[in-house]
Amino acid sequence: MEYGVSWYPEHKTAADFQHDLDLLGASGFTVVRMAEFAWTCLEPEEGRYTFDWLDQAIDALGDRGIRSILCTPTACPPAWLSAEHPDILYMDNRGVRRPHGGRRSYCYSHPVYREHAARIGAEMARRYGRHPHVIGFQLDNEPAQEGTGRCHCPVCQDAFRIWLKRRFGSVEALNQAGGMAFWNQTYTRFDQVALPVNTIEVQTTDLIQAYFENPSLRLWAERFASEQQIEFQNIQVRAMRPETDKPITTNATGLATNSIDAYASCRTLDFYAFDYYPSLLDPISVAPYAFARGVKRQPFWLLEFVSGGGHRLSGSGRSQAWPGALQQSVVHAAANDASLVAHFQFRTFPFGAEQLNYAIVDADGVPRRRFRECSDTAEVLRKLSPWLDNSALDSRVALLFDYDALWALHMKPVNPDFTPLGYLEQLVRELASFGVSADILDARQIPETPKQYRLVVLPALIVFDRESQARLKAYAASGGHVVASFLTSVKNRDNVGYTESLPSGLQDLFGLAVAEVDPVFPHTVSAVETTGVTATCGQTASWLECLELDGAEAWAVVAEGFRRGAAVVARNRFGAGQSWYCGTRLSGAMARAFWQTVLAEAALLVPELTVPLPEGCQLLLRTHRDGTPLLFAFNFTRQDQSIALNGSFTLAVGTQLEQTALSPALDAASCAPAVSLDKATLKLGPFRWALLRSL
Repeated sequence: MEYGVSWYPEHKTAADFQHDLDLLGASGFTVVRMAEFAWTCLEPEEGRYTFDWLDQAIDALGDRGIRSILCTPTACPPAWLSAEHPDILYMDNRGVRRPHGGRRSYCYSHPVYREHAARIGAEMARRYGRHPHVIGFQLDNEPAQEGTGRCHCPVCQDAFRIWLKRRFGSVEALNQAGGMAFWNQTYTRFDQVALPVNTIEVQTTDLIQAYFENPSLRLWAERFASEQQIEFQNIQVRAMRPETDKPITTNATGLATNSIDAYASCRTLDFYAFDYYPSLLDPISVAPYAFARGVKRQPFWLLEFVSGGGHRLSGSGRSQAWPGALQQSVVHAAANDASLVAHFQFRTFPFGAEQLNYAIVDADGVPRRRFRECSDTAEVLRKLSPWLDNSALDSRVALLFDYDALWALHMKPVNPDFTPLGYLEQLVRELASFGVSADILDARQIPETPKQYRLVVLPALIVFDRESQARLKAYAASGGHVVASFLTSVKNRDNVGYTESLPSGLQDLFGLAVAEVDPVFPHTVSAVETTGVTATCGQTASWLECLELDGAEAWAVVAEGFRRGAAVVARNRFGAGQSWYCGTRLSGAMARAFWQTVLAEAALLVPELTVPLPEGCQLLLRTHRDGTPLLFAFNFTRQDQSIALNGSFTLAVGTQLEQTALSPALDAASCAPAVSLDKATLKLGPFRWALLRSL
């Protein structure tokens, strides 16, 4: 487990440089991340490189036992490059170029910028690619942030037309695939096609509402933009690979920025890495970690992580975390399979766009609570490493995610209160309340068998192609359990609706067809109830699909109104497996009853957990290589919490096992301050955590 921080030596005076080095040497950090915005310092004019300052920083850190991750500085082009080639600057929907001076002001498609980006990356790899103190490279910085990735400059317009021609071959095929006959949008030449209005730039809402652009064209443009950004990344990868044996990745933004297909992007990268700034005042979402695990199905890096408060100067961005919350957040990330956590940043910037944001050390250089907590955390991670290195997270549930489906629902929302990412987050959270971890997988990579994933969940995958339909049915037939929500398999990959009963291509898997659909608003909410002996009541939300059963068994029905008795949730046997179709957004007790049933039938309930977790608490199950269950428990609240467990446990502290009778206040260097065990009840203080080993 690596533990580190971002640092910017190019900003430092000689005195501050030495001061920071002394603090870093005493911090316990094992890695420092550098150079992501330092292009001018590395190449002050075209072709002249000045690496001495970076050499000095890498060597000085190495002398203190700290290794470096180096970032290519391509997120901020140098002024000389923007001045000499103003056409590299990003162009928005209105045809306005972004001025030089901000982050990501460039066009990903422009050949001149690509050439310079590849060159600086190759020079860095050539100089540091086999340096003993360098452990890897990060490309660019947070690709597609600042609303980029959807440039409308002439280079991008031409590239889009070439992309379409390669995909369809003929303009007739394009017209057919996208239904361009509607509203007389038929093209006769590829040069008539223009990039559609994107959804990021200024005034786009008004423009989209005015023009109602073709949804297929808009989806193609999203896919084109993603591929252009990936190609920009891969040009750097190809330039750097021959010069280094170190791993290469980039710091994505997880589920926060979605103009790049992360699954496709990572095919040429050594592993997935992303940035995450959760609030330390509330329970930390596990959805970003579920996604990170699923991208390459391996541990991941957190290259920018919260440093104690928010990530801005104003408002809640300055909220102070409770003592212990920072450490708990790092341990929580590690328990979720982060193999590296690096805080942003070491010392607060006194200047620039991110001035006075939180850091581990304030601008005055005085080490205070956050620094001390990080130092304690470094020691804790060393004690936890044997447990983490020799165990694996028990992720037996796969949630399927698809960028085409996400983009399609962004383009044509079905209900103002429904967002696909919000729904995905809800499902991960509901599973986590049972102590069940999930991975978020590429919907095009459905498991063939339930060997690893016993349950596959489809959350509103409105776009679902024929190949995926066949793979899903094969998985279920082999004994897998499947849950699909409303809005499943409605459109094809060109964002065109299927003309057969829904869920298209999956009626036999679920034993039903969708008979009627309806958005659910506050004044149209209907009561629903289970059909069991002991009925659980709930209500519809966001969307309602009434189901015609053809072999399936109703599990929940509408309880009132003209739809009374209509099936809303149904289950079906399919081959050796079982499927569920949920025609509305469940919540509360109804959602809990649903997942209780599904997880029990899939043999996924956590036997160590006897009652629902208290609100604001999380439990993660890992399995040691010797088969022993390891339980990470977290209290993200400001009150003492008790978690009832089934069985006997000891508190694992480093490589030693303590007795179950523990004092209420352990020393600060232990892995779980202020924790005690009483029989099978774990008691955790505010923002405290524990690692337990089952006896």
